Formats: sequence, structure tokens, C-alpha cells
Amino acid sequence: MDWTASSSEVAQLPPDSPSPSGEVEWPDCERLVHFFRPNSCIYCHDFLEIKEHRDVLIWGYRPCALLYCKDAPIGTWKLSWETTRDVDFSMWRDEGICWCGGWDAEHTDGLIAFHQDCFAAIDGADLSAERTDRLGRTYSWTDIRHLSFDHGNQYYLANIPDAQNYRHDSISSVGQKLGLSLDRLPLETLRHIQSYCRDAPFWKMVKTIDFTTYLDMGPRTKMLSTTLASVARWTRGSTSPVLSSTQYTSGHVRVTIDRQGFCEIEQLSEYPRVCLVKRPYKRFIILQARHAVSIKASFKDGMCWLGLQNSGSISTIWDIPTPPDELLYCVAEYHGTRFSSHPSHETCSMMGWSIPGNILETVSLDNIGGLTVGFTNHGFEMEAYNKPSKLQQVRYLKTWSGKAYMPLGSNDSILWIQVRRYDSSDWDNTSILVKTKLSGVIHLGHQGEGPGKIVAFSKSPRVIFHHPSDRNTGKRVAAIHPKSNPSPDHEVSGFANIGPPVPGSLFITSPTFWSWAPLQDIASVHVFMAAVDDSFAGMHITYKNGGQRFVGDADRSSTTGDWLYQAREVRVENPTRLYVEIKTHRRRHQKVELSVGNEDALEKSELWEGYDLVGELHYWYQVRGVPYRGEVQVLPSGSWRGLK
Repeated sequence: MDWTASSSEVAQLPPDSPSPSGEVEWPDCERLVHFFRPNSCIYCHDFLEIKEHRDVLIWGYRPCALLYCKDAPIGTWKLSWETTRDVDFSMWRDEGICWCGGWDAEHTDGLIAFHQDCFAAIDGADLSAERTDRLGRTYSWTDIRHLSFDHGNQYYLANIPDAQNYRHDSISSVGQKLGLSLDRLPLETLRHIQSYCRDAPFWKMVKTIDFTTYLDMGPRTKMLSTTLASVARWTRGSTSPVLSSTQYTSGHVRVTIDRQGFCEIEQLSEYPRVCLVKRPYKRFIILQARHAVSIKASFKDGMCWLGLQNSGSISTIWDIPTPPDELLYCVAEYHGTRFSSHPSHETCSMMGWSIPGNILETVSLDNIGGLTVGFTNHGFEMEAYNKPSKLQQVRYLKTWSGKAYMPLGSNDSILWIQVRRYDSSDWDNTSILVKTKLSGVIHLGHQGEGPGKIVAFSKSPRVIFHHPSDRNTGKRVAAIHPKSNPSPDHEVSGFANIGPPVPGSLFITSPTFWSWAPLQDIASVHVFMAAVDDSFAGMHITYKNGGQRFVGDADRSSTTGDWLYQAREVRVENPTRLYVEIKTHRRRHQKVELSVGNEDALEKSELWEGYDLVGELHYWYQVRGVPYRGEVQVLPSGSWRGLK
């Protein structure tokens, strides 16, 4: 087919003749439609711009096909071939469109672009108006980047994995072109093969065939526009939604989204049973039905478009089908606002309103092998690991405000989690207490100073909800489920401060982290020493009952500021004696050794103190202290409780 554009098929570009002032003059276009400029091909996602043709082509793009819709998303899509500047402008003004690209004009969605070769691969030779309209609508309604969401949510949704649920005929057709008899294999086998090579070029060819097949054979229906509250049920590919004679104002509406856009709508008269199982290829919006009255819904050719961009009633995007209702209401009540103060924790599961509530992801605590907690002055994040527990410091979380690591034995489980804050101004003084079945109470984070406030408590916690990192903020924990209220006689409720006094060698110039562990009944120990001077960096302890603990700096740095990714490690089985180097100067880094029996050289040294394995091992360090400061102490049993 001849892909050369005629003069009646191209977009008008700025005239080359300047005004007396030297600036290019356009006819008055304030009332005309101006489109946002796409910078990549919607098919291959490669950039459109090539600088060497900037003086010839519109916006400096390489030759491409433009599909545009003045009344997007429900209007008619048309085709334009973008070529040169010497074209007639009047036809576009009559249509109410201007291509001047002025920055002072109000821009709207409704323009998608293809490289010419990409467009040819999809559309073939049929350029009828009906097919062009269908192609434009299909791409704009099924490309996640063109859904009607604000930019923060669009950025998140664009990273939903593609399930790649291609039809058997599409896979067989591509296989036949390559000389492969894939039609003999069942679809389950083909998808198993696909799971090992999702990024292979073969599947891109299959995607093209699958898409063009849908264009040719998908349902043909008229445009239907209504409100979301009138839709009782709809599934992508169906000829029309099931509509209600009256608009729902009670109950809830659940909208399911995947990589191809909106795929399901359900009216829920009763709130369904909570489901905490993540759906890797789907995201969910659950809103109260009364809020759905103001949301426009359009249906055509088995597809759906929802006008959500300016809807303040869309509270949260979830990765689970049914979040806890108390958390749902808590987020919805304050959606769109970041509060510096804290809501009532009697009625709300959220820990702080400095955390955006537009997106919440789920981290399961079932059958985990450990947690890493990273702290910032805006909150903290948690990373869960599969079993078995890691035997060294974990450095996955990128934060300059410190990390804490908690291993969890294969037969261990978390009994409760408590989050405490010791400064109401920010989150820079936060500690987390975790009790496990085998290891008892574990402290993660900062040594508290002053009266503390419990901002979260969960008995038998199942999941953590966090706001994922985006272009503006890092990942932060928002809530721990289920929310519980500790009884007045809870084992740590009466403690104003947790932990013994901070050693005097540590000036309180930056947050002080503290961890501890009992020294009785130790089966084995991994001691980590900084490579630069063999000073103590951390200790991973395994107890005879299977419990595990980590004491130390989960991300120890050297005195020069270079990260020590390969700390030296020593393993000791069934130790009976602990030696701690005496701290002779506040800047001196202590060394720690464990042994089976007495070490004569250390026993006689005036620089070392020997201990039987009774009592508790404590370690403090300052995260942002320069130079690095830390201190090891052995204290009597029960010292971790601090003063009541």
C-alpha cells in the first residue's frame, strides 16, 4: 500500500513567514481544540522525535500516523498523516482543531501517534472511517496510559504486569509463520512455556495478531453513555452492560482494572468478605455507590470508559479484591488530603495522614522469613522476605535514616506488632516492637526519648498496607491489619520508654538506633565485622528453640562513608563465652568475639571484658553521626524494659 500522504490528509503547521516583530503569527485559535502531544508510539513505545527533521515535520517527529478525536473519549476518531509545513490549514479550523502547539493554550487528550511502519503492521490496507474510529477508540480505551486518572495513579497503573492471555489461534498463527506446529499443543502448555520467556519477540508478534483479530471479530455495538451508579454488572467483551432501572445509592461498586484498561464492574449490595490475596495482574477500586452517581460510564464494542480523573470520590487503588472495610472508610473519608495531625486510632487504621491514600499495596505477613524496616522522617517502610531467614545484614531499602532487620525462624510466627512514636512533629523518632512465638519481644528502630504514643497495634497481624514509591515520595507503611486495641494489662502497655538509657558516649545529635537480644540458650551465632577495622557490625543469633534475632547495624557503613557490602563473617556453634572490647574513647569502634570456652589472651587483656552467656546484649548506634558512633553493652536480664 502507498503510505504517502496527500495534501488533504495532513495537519497544518506554523507558517514560515515571520511577522514584522520576527515572531510567527497564527490566526486566533484560542477557542480551538489543542491536543497534548504524544512523545512515543502507542504501539512500540519508542520515541517519535528525531531532531534532524525538526525544521520539516510537525513538532520534530519522524513521519507518523496521528489518530485524533476532538470530543475524546466518546467522539469519532479520525486519521491524519503528519508530513510537511506547506499544507492547507482551513480544513482543520473548520473542524475546530489547531496544531500550533502553543504553550499558553488549554490542551486536552484525544491524540495518539504511531510510527508509519507500526501503523501499517496493525491496520493493514483497510483505512475505512469505521475501522479508523474503532482503532483509535480501542487503543485509547485499552492503553493503561490513556485512562482517565490523575498523573500519580497513571504512573502506578502503567506498571501493572501484562497477563498476556492471548488466544490459542493467535499463538498458533504466529507459530505457523515461523514453521512451528503450535496448534497441536494445549493452551495450558503454551502459557507454561510463555511464563519462561514473556519478553521474547515472539510474544510481541502474537500480541499484534491478537489485537488485529479483536478489531476484526470483536463485538460491534452503539455507544451507550450512562452513570456508573446505573450499571449493575459488566464484563469486558460483553455486548452491553446489565443496567438497573434505578441508580444505586447504597452498597458499593467495585471496578477491576488490568493492563488493558477497565475489565469488570460489579454492584455489591453487601460488603463482601475481606480477601487479602493479591492479584498480580489486576487492580481494584471500591467506592460507595452514592459516589458513583457523578461518574460517567461509556460502553462501546465490548469496551468501557469511566470518567475518573476529576472524581474526588475515588479513594484508593488496591491490589486485593476486597480490602478491610474499616480501612476503606478511613481512607475514603480523608481522600485527597494529607494531614499533619493524626486521626483517632479508635476508629481509623491509618497511622498518619502524611501518607497519601490514593494507592495502597499489600504485603503479606503469612509464612515470611524476616522483615527489614527502613525509617525516614516521613514514616517507615517494610520489606518482607520468604523463608529461610537471611543470615546477614539486608540492604534492599534505600534510606539514609537507618534500617533494622528482624529474621524469623522457620517455625516462628508474629504474635503482635506495636508502633510507637516519641515525637509528634515527625516520624524521625519511631520504634517498632514485635513479639514472636519463639523469640519474644524484639525492638526495631529508634531508642525512644520522652513519653511515647502508640500509633498502631495489631494482634496476629496478617498484612501491611503501604503507599508505593512514586515520582514524589518513597514507599511508606500506612496501616497494619488487623487493627487491634491492646488491653491495659498488655505486657508493654505500661512502659513509657522502652530500653535502658542511651550510653553517654553517644551524643544525641542524630537518631539513635537500638537493638537487643538475650544471651541464654544460643545454638549458633554469625558475627559480622566491618572489613575496614574488624569492629562490630552485627550479630545474627539462632537459639536452641529455633528463634532468631539480629543485633547491630543492618547497613553498617565505614568511617569514610563508603558502604561495606562485604562485611567479614565468623560463625560460632554453641558458644559459651562473649568478649567485648572496652570502649576507651567515644569514637572508638568496639570489637566483639564469641568462643567455646575461655580465650586466655582475651581473659588476661585489660582491653577486653569477658562475659558468660547470661543477661542481654545491647547495641546502640547513630545513623547519621559523623564519624560513625556505636556502643556494645552486656546488661542484666530485663534491662530491655527500661523504666516504668
